[in-house]
Amino acid sequence: MQDDFLESLKLIGSKPGLERLNSKLGLERIRFLLEKSGIVWEDIPVVHIAGTNGKGSVVTFISEILSQSNYKVGSYISPHLIDIYERIKIRDKNIPSKDFDEILSELKSYCEEAEKLIGIGTPTFFEVLTAISIIHFAKEKVDVIVSEVGLGGRLDATNVLNGKAVAITNISLDHQEILGHSKEEILSEKAGIIKKGSLVSSCVDLELAPLLEKICFEKSAKLKLFNRDFRTIEKKMNFDGSVFDYYSSNNVFKDLEIRMIGRHQITNAACAISLAESMSLFGFEIKEDSIRKGLEKSIWPGRFQILRKDPMILVDVAHNTDGAKSLSETYTNLFTDSKTLLLVGISVDKDIDGILKEFSKISKRIVLTTIPPRCADINTLEEKARKYFKEINSFDDPLLAFDYCASNLKKDEKLLITGSIYIAGYILKGRKLLGS
Repeated sequence: MQDDFLESLKLIGSKPGLERLNSKLGLERIRFLLEKSGIVWEDIPVVHIAGTNGKGSVVTFISEILSQSNYKVGSYISPHLIDIYERIKIRDKNIPSKDFDEILSELKSYCEEAEKLIGIGTPTFFEVLTAISIIHFAKEKVDVIVSEVGLGGRLDATNVLNGKAVAITNISLDHQEILGHSKEEILSEKAGIIKKGSLVSSCVDLELAPLLEKICFEKSAKLKLFNRDFRTIEKKMNFDGSVFDYYSSNNVFKDLEIRMIGRHQITNAACAISLAESMSLFGFEIKEDSIRKGLEKSIWPGRFQILRKDPMILVDVAHNTDGAKSLSETYTNLFTDSKTLLLVGISVDKDIDGILKEFSKISKRIVLTTIPPRCADINTLEEKARKYFKEINSFDDPLLAFDYCASNLKKDEKLLITGSIYIAGYILKGRKLLGS
């Protein structure tokens, strides 16, 4: 193991894309780290969330609902937008840097030991972070852990957790080189987080329902499907969020309000409510008022967020084709004009053509940027963008790209920062667009 591996972990986390280098799927290393730590964590109830898009939003919604129900909630998300400490929270507070460093120091010797063992090997960046989160939550005696999957599900480090309530948000073709080349193969990987007796809430397309039903049956898990077992009726959607009704076999909630913008966020909120209903069956006391307050309080930075109003600057980390489609639909519904300048970077392993095609429905003016090695290089982006955009400018430095955009906005034109979360976070942090 490189001598500076753990000492540089926070630095790696601050450099977009490096965390995915040399990543390895498997549960051997995370189990080794947790066993060596001696921490008792297996009995903590867990809400576990997998899917292609929407995981972080569902984590936020259900975490706030449980917090409003007076439970001490530990939540774990990835990747972070600005700061590595965002990934590990208790209630709405990031892990203190002191606690992070203490656990990291404790894990260093275990990582060195693991490297020498045949069949184990050096723990990855994500595995170390996952171990830190679980150890921190156990030490702080949380009532429940809410965790999103990092990649896939079956072999993801978070799958050491025993999810009581499980969500599969949706399935699209992403990370195909790792998870499979069909939606069915990808679903099978993501559904690997389902445990015996889990209560599963899912927003997958109904065409995938038979496969998910089969998986749940084999694991003695119960499945609740969106638009079959629970559903919503949209009543209002604007820049302040949305209002909708929720229906299930157990509850009817009228005029629920969320601040997250977009029709897809109504679906994510419905999935979170279904998870809350499941947790109620596991003995958690969750009242309607807690659901309402939790939904209203939920904010997920970087997801269709208005950063400035004059001139208007927005950010939405639509990092894959389905995310880009949701963004273009939401954006064109809310804005009747096309006066928008796009600032875009895209990860190298994504469907760049598909993403750019969706973005071109918003505007024909685009500024391209990159951060290697995670993001596609400028030449690749320019070549593909020529098919969809009339005006293209490019900058290797995302901060220079933002400065150019800010200086070249036309009258009444909006700036939309989108694509890679790494690019968006780098710009938001570098230009202090999120304030404190």
